[in-house]
Amino acid sequence: MLEQPALGDHIVQVYQDREFLAETVAEYVSIGLQRGEAAVLIARPDHVIAFEHHLSLRGCNVQRAVAAGRLRLLDAQATLDLFMRDGEPMWQPFHERVGGVIADMRLRFPTVRAYGEMVDILWQDGQRDAAIRLEEFWNDLAKLETFSLFCAYFMDNLDAGSYGGPLECVCKVHTHLIPARDYTLFNQAVSRASRKVLDEPLSRMMFHLAEEHPLSAEMPVGQAVLFWLQKNMPRTAERVLQEVRAEPS
Repeated sequence: MLEQPALGDHIVQVYQDREFLAETVAEYVSIGLQRGEAAVLIARPDHVIAFEHHLSLRGCNVQRAVAAGRLRLLDAQATLDLFMRDGEPMWQPFHERVGGVIADMRLRFPTVRAYGEMVDILWQDGQRDAAIRLEEFWNDLAKLETFSLFCAYFMDNLDAGSYGGPLECVCKVHTHLIPARDYTLFNQAVSRASRKVLDEPLSRMMFHLAEEHPLSAEMPVGQAVLFWLQKNMPRTAERVLQEVRAEPS
């Protein structure tokens, strides 16, 4: 997914560890640059520093990419201020400012990989409706321009409070959810936790249901099981989440 995202893909990562975020964003961007694509990063200044460090670790010459116009680095808050009016994102200035950057890069490069955390700024400020509206603007822009998009939210997917609204809202406006660094280990941890809290047959049934009835966004099956549990057996879900959190990292 990160190596070769499809045009129109709208990926979201939930994270608690900034290193995990920086590693993932660097992978997404560096592979595109190596293939002759372009990238735009709309991020907080401290995150840009972390991204530049991890890009350099992957052999990317950030200064050269910026000078060649293949990499654009934009301040998330400053960019957000260009199209927010009275606490709401406005389509026309968003289209002109953000869409204009992508359209300009598309004139010179085969495709663009975009990363943005303006939505997370709104989310962390408690402006959740505005954040989801901005995600919808991104989806509308993807119908007009050729690019893939990666977003990130500072959110704990092992906190029961993230369910019953927040995570579901975020998933509905994205095509893929990245909840963990290693999907195999994450799925195994959820499987062990569900077997510990429930009996073996019910645990297997939950995994089967999660695989047979996918959610709006693609995600590892372990995460889909946590969604199913929270919706259908919330008290059990809390116990399973506690067990997953107790797993050695």
